[in-house]
Amino acid sequence: MVSAVTVQETGKLPLALIVDDSLSNRMTLEAMLRIQGFEVITAENGESGVNQFRELAPELVLMDVQMPVLDGIEATRQIKSHAGDNFVPVIFVTSSEDEEIVKRCIDAGGDDFFQRPFSPSTLNAKIKALRRIGNLYNEVRGLNSLREREEDIAEQLFSNAIESGNVADSKVRIYKRPAATFSGDVQLTAFRPNGDLNVLLGDFTGHGLTSVIGALPLSETFRAMTRKGYSGEEILLQINRKLHGLLPSGMFLAASFVTLDVSSGHARIWNCGMPEILLMDGRSKELKKVIPSADPPLGILSELDLTPVENVQVNPEDRILLMSDGVHEARSPKGEMFGEERLLMAANKGMKHGNLMDQVVFSVGAFMAGRTQDDDVSLIEVPGYVQAPPQSFEQVGQNSIEKVSEDEHWKWSIVLRGGSLKRVNPVPLLLGQLQELEGPGEHWQHLFTVVTELFVNALDHGVLGLDSSLKSSPEGFAEYFQARESRLENLSDGYVKIRVSHAPIDNGGRLMICMQDSGKGFDHQAWLEAIAADKIPDDGLSGRGIKLLMEMCESISYSEEGSRVDVSFAWSNS
Repeated sequence: MVSAVTVQETGKLPLALIVDDSLSNRMTLEAMLRIQGFEVITAENGESGVNQFRELAPELVLMDVQMPVLDGIEATRQIKSHAGDNFVPVIFVTSSEDEEIVKRCIDAGGDDFFQRPFSPSTLNAKIKALRRIGNLYNEVRGLNSLREREEDIAEQLFSNAIESGNVADSKVRIYKRPAATFSGDVQLTAFRPNGDLNVLLGDFTGHGLTSVIGALPLSETFRAMTRKGYSGEEILLQINRKLHGLLPSGMFLAASFVTLDVSSGHARIWNCGMPEILLMDGRSKELKKVIPSADPPLGILSELDLTPVENVQVNPEDRILLMSDGVHEARSPKGEMFGEERLLMAANKGMKHGNLMDQVVFSVGAFMAGRTQDDDVSLIEVPGYVQAPPQSFEQVGQNSIEKVSEDEHWKWSIVLRGGSLKRVNPVPLLLGQLQELEGPGEHWQHLFTVVTELFVNALDHGVLGLDSSLKSSPEGFAEYFQARESRLENLSDGYVKIRVSHAPIDNGGRLMICMQDSGKGFDHQAWLEAIAADKIPDDGLSGRGIKLLMEMCESISYSEEGSRVDVSFAWSNS
């Protein structure tokens, strides 16, 4: 409805359409409307009224009910259809007192109704009321339009700033179908410096624009800590602390997190308030394991005590399926939920036909049968093996040592004792320090592997006294990690000392790394001789770390009965 302000701005009177087969009625209504400041057009039947509405777009329609050619009820349906999202009030004017006719008029889209005879003041009051409704409608429509534009911008920001950095690997499949313009689900993937793959599927409370509050810091924390080599547990704990201080009361993040360890063929899985994670066997084509939620969602508690990580062996043909609760809670037209039983049937069928995620998505869509979804639907399908993008740099051999300037050296050290060995991972601290001092570079990915191997050996085999031969079988691998968690939990003494010194060389640098632990040491000479004689099986886990260090470092030497190891790692920036 056009307001008085619009008239003043445009210099035109608002246009009203009168549709009535009675000439006297048309003349009476026209006189009343002109007094109220309207320009008036008339039509003697519904068909003519619809045509004039389409041609001249009036802002108000007074409609008779019973007319030849096309009655007022059908004419109103056509007018409302043509008006679309524009609010054009239609007032029915009739002499009938039949309640059924009144109901049909309202059902057809009529906005008001009055009977003859009526006074000009009554008509004036109804028009003023509809004008107020029209103004409010236009205001709400404008606000909705603004909100939609903001959501479109937020969705572009979400896609560009958050999801565009995901791993570009066709084997890691991601599906997202938001319930609104903006999804409250977040899918993140990234490689650690040693080639392990981190995957996070998060579901913020509700859906829509408010979820961007947490999505940006979530993605920044995930990528930065993954890039520096932090473990999945450390990343989840930091995300929890950040979201707890940021999110408003009542808002939190349910999350599934997977670290795919490409070197050991294992997956480490955390489930914080999400639906069950499915591990599908690529050989039997059936369900291999279900990982339910064992921890609360993130952002609720200031500090989170995560349960021990779920370690599972995976084959390259296996598939890990993460999903948001929008899958389980999808509803049919009758209101029935999709549920776990239908999900497992779809997953098993999908594995047999080689289209796990596609089959689940298809089954959910067929079950909903066109019903509007209540929540965001998200899935991530992770294969049992993903190859990290190849990285290349030139290693510097022993014969390439250049003169070192003493004033360019720097040193870094840390000592971890007792319980701090459970709480602190020194590897990302060292990598962060290196990047601060020496800048970014592909060589840090290789160094991450070296330092991680040294620290894990010092902690696991030195301080905790774990036997690496346990990892020679899947059952032993699980036993190994259970024992590790138990001994770490009860650790009260012991230490690991790390000292690193840097010396620049031509177009590169060299790090001397010393790792010493409080353990009893081991027969390192026997291992070195076995590796030199090529007696370490390639498919074995025990002893492979020492062989890896020998391949990646310039030199490696053990002392103090094996509780201390010194390595030299060099690189070239060319």
